[in-house]
Amino acid sequence: MLRPIAMGLLLGLTGLSLPALAQDTSAAGDTILVFDASGSMWGQIDGVPKITIARDVVKELLDDLPPERRLGLVAYGHRRKGDCKDIQTLVPVGGDRAAIAKAIAGMNPVGKTPMTAAVQQAAEALKFTENEATVILVSDGQETCNADPCAAAEKLATMGIGLTVHTVGFGLGEEEAGAKGELKCMADATGGRFFVADDAKELKDALAQISVAPSKKSKTAEPAPAKAEPAPAPEPAAIPTGKASLEATDQQGGPVIRQDLVWTVRHGATGEVLHESDATGKLEVELPRGVHDVSVVRGSDGATAEGEIKLTGDRASLSLPLVVELKATLKVPATAAAGSKVRVIWTGPGEGNDYISVGPADAGNSKHANYTRTKDGNPLQLLMPPTAGTYEVRYVSAKNHDVLTRESIDVTEVGASVEVPAKAPAGSTLRVAWTGPDYANDYISVAKVGSAGRSEVNYTRTSAGNPLKLLMPAEPGPYEVRYVQSQSHKILASQPIETTKVSATLDAPDSGVSGTRIKVSWTGPDYANDYVSIAKVGSAGRSEVGYQRTSRGSPLELTLPDDPGTYELRYVQNQTHRILASKPVTVTAAP
Repeated sequence: MLRPIAMGLLLGLTGLSLPALAQDTSAAGDTILVFDASGSMWGQIDGVPKITIARDVVKELLDDLPPERRLGLVAYGHRRKGDCKDIQTLVPVGGDRAAIAKAIAGMNPVGKTPMTAAVQQAAEALKFTENEATVILVSDGQETCNADPCAAAEKLATMGIGLTVHTVGFGLGEEEAGAKGELKCMADATGGRFFVADDAKELKDALAQISVAPSKKSKTAEPAPAKAEPAPAPEPAAIPTGKASLEATDQQGGPVIRQDLVWTVRHGATGEVLHESDATGKLEVELPRGVHDVSVVRGSDGATAEGEIKLTGDRASLSLPLVVELKATLKVPATAAAGSKVRVIWTGPGEGNDYISVGPADAGNSKHANYTRTKDGNPLQLLMPPTAGTYEVRYVSAKNHDVLTRESIDVTEVGASVEVPAKAPAGSTLRVAWTGPDYANDYISVAKVGSAGRSEVNYTRTSAGNPLKLLMPAEPGPYEVRYVQSQSHKILASQPIETTKVSATLDAPDSGVSGTRIKVSWTGPDYANDYVSIAKVGSAGRSEVGYQRTSRGSPLELTLPDDPGTYELRYVQNQTHRILASKPVTVTAAP
């Protein structure tokens, strides 16, 4: 359990639900509740935060006190972290009890514990120098703002005409000797009583006993014995120290928390508080060498962790995971077609990059086929794998890839078909009828027989319609027309097709003068963007010196190059720039 810093529930009162209380309406009956809202109030007793226990006890107290009892409320640590001046009178003495209950119910513990200053402010509000006043202090730890509670109590006792401070140590462990000493000396200095309460019942019982304790009006105060002047303490021996680096992670193996942490380090032997800090993340602190106890609490949700750091040299480090149970649910259909998208309804943390995934049931938690981030909405769509089988839909926390919940889903096969002729001219465009799921980016392709799903020569998306146009390869030979599912390029259907050779012819003069134009007659497939060109002998299919598209008709005119020499006239199929026919032509110099 996180070591509490200081709970401090201060109740200035003279009784609970007792008949005698209703008859005492003097100033001594004025009540001030000084409520602790420091970070340590998130510490727990039997799984219940101390802040919750304190709220319940105070609510019962407000209900039980007689209506004539005048009340007020002072709180500290409820507005700012690390501020020892964060003390505020929320409801003055004689204020409305409903306002007190509402103020306490809305407090969110965040700050430090200026316990001593809070007692002094309560006493001053009760005008303790003029009237008798009683303060009840309930604390789960020590003063954290460099004040001396014992000395302050002695001074208040000498200044007032009848101030009594009763104290209750709430939820103190065996190691809390320092806190017990402070609470007892405050009670002793003012003629009050000291109690120890380990749970809510004992706290109520202690307050009931304090309520019937006699006031200073009904007892004879005995003078305090004279105190001998203490001998000066010897100088302590130097203790070797080292640097301790502390960090906390959000869940086991999750990211390091950078803010909103309250750290407490206690001496491993004495339990003495060596260091406390508020509103921080990673921490580096100098400590005496040895094994010390470390605890941390997150202010936003009260999550706690504890461990020990072994500082045997100059440096040591400790990482504590703040583990909070994260819950999630999923609602998915029992079956779905391969490659389809299903609607997923979910509940869960919905933090940052959390995601819903689908993956093989026998694979590791982090392995998935597809996923969608929870930030995309609720419900959301999740793409199913392309292959049939049994899968799991999972809610995955992005912090450490923990699976918070999972649901099984059976993915079923989907069918497809294509209709093509057995043969087609190379480079021609076919009309292909097809059936299939028509998922986004699915396509009909033509590819070499036995090649992989995405090794197509040409393709057309199924979104282009049915039937659709598909360009055949320029090279003659055996091929396959396929229906391909875009996800993972899975082939759902295929039909063989053979592309047959196409031919072309050229008719033109054997020679011509450079820079002049000649007529070229041609025959050929006249596919889109085919062309007749003139190029150097032996050059590649697209290394033309000049050209004209066959779409201009036959014959067409070409301009001969300026440089004399031997060239080629060519019919070039635009797809892959395949040369279907060629004829030499000699270019002579102009006279």
